[in-house]
Amino acid sequence: MEYKPGLHLLATLYTQRTDLLQESSFWNTFIQAQITSHQLTAVGHCVHDFPGGGFTGVHCLTESHISIHTWPEFNLCTCDVFLSNFSKNNDAITTAIMEQIQQFFEATPEASHCIRR
Repeated sequence: MEYKPGLHLLATLYTQRTDLLQESSFWNTFIQAQITSHQLTAVGHCVHDFPGGGFTGVHCLTESHISIHTWPEFNLCTCDVFLSNFSKNNDAITTAIMEQIQQFFEATPEASHCIRR
């Protein structure tokens, strides 16, 4: 068996939709739908809402993970999507999820990074 590096996308997103950055319920509904629609396998998730606004969370997948941290006071969130290519090539799914996250927040990227690992 040959190792096939996965695609890890990281982004800092700027948005005027601070309502979506305040607490995690909208995010959780959105990202669970993404996980289901792309036929990924959820292992579990941990999300924390901060007093005064903002949240952080990780959704663990058998394929790897999706994570987020929000700063509503700065109109920013940082997120990453990493899917391995162990059993199949997930590059298109990784890219699609990151694009959907950007659309969900109606955001523009401040910074982005693409890592093969």
